[in-house]
Amino acid sequence: MTEAPQMDLKKYWQLIVGRRYLFIAVSLLCLSAIVWGSYFIPKMYEAQCTVLIERNVINNLVKDIAITPSLDERIRVMSYTMTSRNLLMKVLRELDLDVDRGKTGAVEEIIQNFQEKTVIKMVNKGAKAGTADWFSVTYRDRSPKVARDYINTLVRRYIEENVSAKRDESFEANKFLSEQREYFKSKLDAVDGKIMDFRRESDIYISIDEKTIVGEIKGAQENLEAIRTQKMELEARRSATEKQIHEEKPYAVAFTGKKGDSLISLQNKLNELLLKYTENYPEVIRLKAEIEMLKRQMLERPQDAGPDQEAETEMMTLNPFRLKLKEEIAKIDAEVAALSAKERRLTSSIEAKKKYLRDIPIDKKNLSDLERERETYKNIDNELVFRLGQSEVSKQMEIQDKTETFRIIDPAILPTEPVSPNRVLIILMGIVAGIAAGLGAVFLLDNIDNSVKTVDELKTFFTAPVLAVIPQIVTEEEAARNDRMDRKIYAFSIAYLSIIGIVLIKEAIARFF
Repeated sequence: MTEAPQMDLKKYWQLIVGRRYLFIAVSLLCLSAIVWGSYFIPKMYEAQCTVLIERNVINNLVKDIAITPSLDERIRVMSYTMTSRNLLMKVLRELDLDVDRGKTGAVEEIIQNFQEKTVIKMVNKGAKAGTADWFSVTYRDRSPKVARDYINTLVRRYIEENVSAKRDESFEANKFLSEQREYFKSKLDAVDGKIMDFRRESDIYISIDEKTIVGEIKGAQENLEAIRTQKMELEARRSATEKQIHEEKPYAVAFTGKKGDSLISLQNKLNELLLKYTENYPEVIRLKAEIEMLKRQMLERPQDAGPDQEAETEMMTLNPFRLKLKEEIAKIDAEVAALSAKERRLTSSIEAKKKYLRDIPIDKKNLSDLERERETYKNIDNELVFRLGQSEVSKQMEIQDKTETFRIIDPAILPTEPVSPNRVLIILMGIVAGIAAGLGAVFLLDNIDNSVKTVDELKTFFTAPVLAVIPQIVTEEEAARNDRMDRKIYAFSIAYLSIIGIVLIKEAIARFF
């Protein structure tokens, strides 16, 4: 099992030794191309700026009553924001780097170059509340001054834009919430008005209850029956009273003294009554009628009547009992009229309630829809009021700069040593690549060589047995010549590799020390 790999290694070693000049030439050529070619790679200088994100303690105090722009969200999109075309154009103008302003392609090339070479690294992201985050921004350029100025300008511009954006965001959010609150408040007021109009028109003020309405209808019908019974009683009394009036005489005979004295007495009595009562008072009406009758009798008295005829006079007066009966009829008529009005009102109310009872399902649905709409708008309005308060606190925090603060703790300085090319790594990679290239050339040449190299290969082409193998005959002169050539090649290779080693040591010292 171990003999076969050893034979393969021995075979490969013999192959390399046999083609040692090819191996050395290709290896040194590849190594030289990589090592010396690295000196033609332009030097790149790196500038770095570190920014601290300070979390204000006020954020924890107003955590539940204020809404501030999410720091994690801003950090997540930081790389996109910082390398946006808008921000980079402002940096280019400030540094006066957009020299070919008339050439759109040139400006776009510069912007693309900045976007590709600007590296943003977040540190301590997602830490516990109360701790600080920080991020670094690096950029590489052939000019150390350009790298430094670009980084410092970019970071400063980003901080300014970020602060301005946060304030604009807070103002816009507050304005939007105010507008939405006014809009939904108007919708809520409109729905409240509709509900009030609906309740007023449908006689609904508290709740809709069919049993209550049925009870009200029954109560109204009972009252209506009582009123009709009372009217019938009053009409019966009125008929009886009218019958009594027809049986009574309208006038009664009264005996008084002289007509003149009676007239004066009646007039005085009438004046006394008018001081207390109106002209429609029954006693006032009776006295007026007696006075008029007495005046007519005095006018109709014969001219030749003697004084004795005036001693005692028969005078006709209104029947007081009949007047009282008429007064009773007037009272009955007034009560009947009042009961008729109540009857009409109750009848109308019963019909309205019956119609309302029939319309209750529709009214219930309409009222339920309106109240559900009002509840929706009310919830939205309450939420907007709450959010508006949070937004107002957030706006004041942004105005007074009480939220997270970006502070540059390590601005970019002028780099003095290039960060690329890394020639130490390039030389080491060149050595490995040179050995690999030499081995590859040897094995490739061996594969494309069609000559017979071993007895086993010869046996595959011919069936006849191999009688003898004649080895290569090398004379002493050829051997001496080959030794001298080997020494020269080895000496040159060692010297050349020593130079490469010196260069490697020099670059390592310059880079690490």
